[in-house]
Amino acid sequence: MHAVYMPTLQAVMGPHAYMFQRYGISPHDDVDTAVEKLQRNAPHLARLLKEAVFRSYPLFSL
Repeated sequence: MHAVYMPTLQAVMGPHAYMFQRYGISPHDDVDTAVEKLQRNAPHLARLLKEAVFRSYPLFSL
């Protein structure tokens, strides 16, 4: 069994992760969960987060 490391929102965005709380996302949520939640209410932020993850962790694709 293999485990896949999915970074948290805070690991990717640093202190800016707390901005996402207004959209119901905890800074301690993993990025995949955050993107799913953002797709409904703020798709522009979901795209931003995907881009940030791709630049910080190039092996990930959401």
